[in-house]
Amino acid sequence: MKTTSFGTLINKAGNGKYTNQDAPENLIRYITRTNGEPKNDLIAWGGLGILEYKSIDSIIGQFSLAQQLHTRKGDFGRFIDHEIFSFSPKGESLLDENNVDIDRLAREMAYTFYETDHCQVLYGVHSPSEKDAHLHIHFAINTVSFETGNKRRENISQTRERNTQFQNMIAARLPNDDM
Repeated sequence: MKTTSFGTLINKAGNGKYTNQDAPENLIRYITRTNGEPKNDLIAWGGLGILEYKSIDSIIGQFSLAQQLHTRKGDFGRFIDHEIFSFSPKGESLLDENNVDIDRLAREMAYTFYETDHCQVLYGVHSPSEKDAHLHIHFAINTVSFETGNKRRENISQTRERNTQFQNMIAARLPNDDM
């Protein structure tokens, strides 16, 4: 039985990316559309491991506090990880046809990062726009665990495994005849 691909998980980590100390603030403001850029494509946002009912400034501060737990000789490396789940046209259509609660789905997806690494996660759901052709969910993942102070590690096989988890989460919300 062939399963439908509802989209693709893209890991934006790479050499030299997100290594500036202001990277968490910039990414969080971009995802929540509080960076001053006039965009009205934000559908929902939320987070795990953070007090999300506080201000965006408070959330940025919470990410910073967790990072202060990490001590390392040399460069800090990435301050934040950025992953995006971009829905395929078919996936987007199926979500719409079946009235899937996209905020609830995004929160469940964010939980996979949280439960694995005990890192703070902020997500933002963006609708299609002039720049982005498809519905997509951004994930900003703190690279430092608030429980241990250890850095998060992610490799390509973990990203692929998470993509499979996301496909299964979406499939579970749809009638069997949609796959």
